Amino acid sequence: MSAPSTNVETEERRHKPVLVVLRALIALALIALAGFIGYQIGVAGDPSPSALPSVETN
Repeated sequence: MSAPSTNVETEERRHKPVLVVLRALIALALIALAGFIGYQIGVAGDPSPSALPSVETN
């Protein structure tokens, strides 16, 4: 049994606000992921002396 009337253009027009929000959220998530990866690369590339383990010599 199929849907009685399926018009893709009409359905897309009805759901346009939701589709716009979903696209915006996906874009925001990709930007956040890129920022997180960039931050992790920056932190890993330049360790501060306080982040290094202390070594005691006798």
